[in-house]
Amino acid sequence: MSNPPRRRGFTLIELLVVIAIIAVLIALLLPAVQSAREAARRTQCVNNMKQLGLAMHNYHDSNLSFPSGKIVNLNVPPCGCTSFGCGCQNTPWFVLMLPYVEQQPLANTFNFAIGMEGVMTGSGPVSYFANATVVTTKIGFFQCPSDSAKVFDLKGSTVGAVLPSVPPLLITKGNYGVNWGNTDFGQAVTRDSLFKVNPALHLQSPFGWNSSATGPTLVTVASVTDGTSNTLFMSEILQGASDDIRGTIWNDFGGAGSFMTRFTPNGFTDYVPQYPPWSTTVPAANLVGDNMDNLPTFGGSAPGQSPANQGNGDTCDSQPGQGLPCYSQGSEAGTFGAARSRHPGGVNALFGDGSVHFMKNTVNAMTWVALGSISNGEVLSADSY
Repeated sequence: MSNPPRRRGFTLIELLVVIAIIAVLIALLLPAVQSAREAARRTQCVNNMKQLGLAMHNYHDSNLSFPSGKIVNLNVPPCGCTSFGCGCQNTPWFVLMLPYVEQQPLANTFNFAIGMEGVMTGSGPVSYFANATVVTTKIGFFQCPSDSAKVFDLKGSTVGAVLPSVPPLLITKGNYGVNWGNTDFGQAVTRDSLFKVNPALHLQSPFGWNSSATGPTLVTVASVTDGTSNTLFMSEILQGASDDIRGTIWNDFGGAGSFMTRFTPNGFTDYVPQYPPWSTTVPAANLVGDNMDNLPTFGGSAPGQSPANQGNGDTCDSQPGQGLPCYSQGSEAGTFGAARSRHPGGVNALFGDGSVHFMKNTVNAMTWVALGSISNGEVLSADSY
């Protein structure tokens, strides 16, 4: 009687070879999968911005101008100055867009008579109570899926430290900010703008102050003499930590729902010290990242920390590893933040004609500044960006 044939199994070496081959295949496929996912997220982000561009033009058709960067009127009491706590409405552009992005019920809930600040009380601006429901509502297409959604913890932030009686609101954030131009939040016209010494240094942008700093500038299609297809209206911004004002688009602070073209996309090199006439007029600031406001002192300046240094009044949480370094400085009008995203290599940008372009991090600084102005007459080649 013959013995049955013996089955031959895998040797240890053969098993290890198979495992190694599978590991190599996974290593090759994983970046492709991640790249495909990022491409899908970036496409969603582009679609969000196109919807916002369409909404801006619908707003223009209804109101004969694009939405203003903020609602403020220094000629109407109790509004007495351009800074936080002066009793002004300070309602940002984002709120004006609500009826045009299928958020009419939310817009109906918002108290426009008070605005996003209103009269200052012992517990903070009255709007913190009047519009609490609205500011804690998350709106999906203001979120870029490449960034993680965060909130601004009002009570746990410097605002809560300065005003201990503020309500415990978790204010939602977003990833799209409007173009505030090439200088700072004061745009060389408010009393504490660092460019006040020479207002001509500010190149008019689609959003910001009027020439007398008594209210917002109102821009129409006709105002954009550089051409809407050559003018940057909106780009991406990143959401900071829960004690960081950046990305809090319900707020009108510089860098919260706006950006300046002083940094190129995702950049940290300010053009001001490098290019005349800016370099010969305005001294170099502490250029270590977004320059944000210092709340309680309006005068102290120091490098940002993580978590935010409440004792110094910081409204930003400096996180260089997340692409969000910051410097805390004492002029609200002197704040400036950059367009930033989680997309590799650049940011999505909405132009005035409603088109969306991917702007590379390597775009020339002066090209980026030129794209941010509406009427400076620059001639830009299509291949320059």
